[in-house]
Amino acid sequence: MTEPAPAASAAAPSIRLRPRLAMAAQLVPPGAVIADIGTDHAFLPVYLVQTGHCPRAIAADIGEGPLRNAAKTVERAGLRDSVELRLSDGFGSFSPGEADCWILTGMGGTLMARLLERTAWLCHTTLVLQPMRHAWEARAWLLSHGFMIEQELACFEAGRAYGALRAIASKGNTPAGLSYLYIGELRRCPHPAAAELLRQERALLAARVRGLERIGREGVELDRLRAVLEEWEL
Repeated sequence: MTEPAPAASAAAPSIRLRPRLAMAAQLVPPGAVIADIGTDHAFLPVYLVQTGHCPRAIAADIGEGPLRNAAKTVERAGLRDSVELRLSDGFGSFSPGEADCWILTGMGGTLMARLLERTAWLCHTTLVLQPMRHAWEARAWLLSHGFMIEQELACFEAGRAYGALRAIASKGNTPAGLSYLYIGELRRCPHPAAAELLRQERALLAARVRGLERIGREGVELDRLRAVLEEWEL
């Protein structure tokens, strides 16, 4: 994760998040106990507890090195009683009910889907995901496992566009249309970064279609991608 910016004044919280993590923080329900999977320096959970947005947090990472970094952040903030550190491969060291909201940031949508797939009991919780790439794979997992994407946000950081989403368990119908996996709720986000993410996604799809056509690989994937692009224009 990116180093936090210095606090503006002594009265301000000692952690001020960069735009990418601040965007994820906006999606966390107030009052939720959170678990940050792949926490690295634990900037996000410390910020959420320090600002009073969340009463308690668990900061988890697969590596002992990142957890040592996280411990320093927690110690500096004086939050040893409110932010627990946990060594965990994804959700492997967790049990149902330990958190109200589970956060995954700073990883690709492919890895997110793989970690989520191994954790069946997540189906009744809130998820905040900030995929660095392949966001459509995260959306595909959510929709195929009974989640509804409530909101998506976007921002720029260091000239790059990032997106994040919040999903909740839903018994309703999933959105119709192949293009939803690639668009999600980004069209409802007014931030210019959302339009940039959509432009990038469409360009990648179009490039993939051209590549398959160039090598003459007709088949299910090419038909699906053509259908997505046609639907995108509607």
